[in-house]
Amino acid sequence: MEDLLRFLETYEIWIYVLLGVFCLWYLRKVLVAWHEWRAAVFGLERETAQRHFSSAMTVMMLFIMIGLAQFLLISFVAPGMPQANIIATPTINYFTTPIATLSFTATPEAQSSGIIPTLAVSEQEGCVPGKLEWTFPKNGAQISGVVNLKGTIQIPNLGFYKYEYSSVGSNNWITIAAGNTNITDSALGSAGNTNITDSALGTGGAWNTSQLVPGDYRLRLVAADNQNQALPACVINIRIVVP
Repeated sequence: MEDLLRFLETYEIWIYVLLGVFCLWYLRKVLVAWHEWRAAVFGLERETAQRHFSSAMTVMMLFIMIGLAQFLLISFVAPGMPQANIIATPTINYFTTPIATLSFTATPEAQSSGIIPTLAVSEQEGCVPGKLEWTFPKNGAQISGVVNLKGTIQIPNLGFYKYEYSSVGSNNWITIAAGNTNITDSALGSAGNTNITDSALGTGGAWNTSQLVPGDYRLRLVAADNQNQALPACVINIRIVVP
């Protein structure tokens, strides 16, 4: 049925044109047979003219009915049919997310004293205020111990989101937790969350950094809609320090 409706929609104009030509052709036959019928004198001649008239009239009415059926199907039935186009579901490759570049300069005195140089923070990537962003910590922040991660995820038809971390210069993203409910400046994973069980990660929005080596890291917030269409990931740069 869907294939038929698609065919009728595609060739709608040509179908109407073709039906109009046939109707005009048989209308001419109807008029000729009508005149023959009225001009007939003998009974056999009248019967033949009447038969021609009835035949032409029947075919013409058939084409009119086909045109009417075409109009009803396209105008009333087709709009109510479900869409036949299949939405392609791509495979999300999170490793294609651009890598943040961190740079710092250490003096020989700082290197010899073991002092960690000041972090030169690059701009955050893919974050959209009010839609997909980290609200705590902020880009370039220094954190330690157990940190309550907060963010905003306001995605129409949200499918899921997850938040991850990696060390600078590495593509090995480690998932902290995930969720499937929109939030605004709230603890990540606080509603509809899926916790990842690892002592170094914590649960929900709580991230235990005490077991990680102090240094520079990246936090990534990934969201996708219910058609598995991923948005650009929101990536910020942070530094974990000794409490």
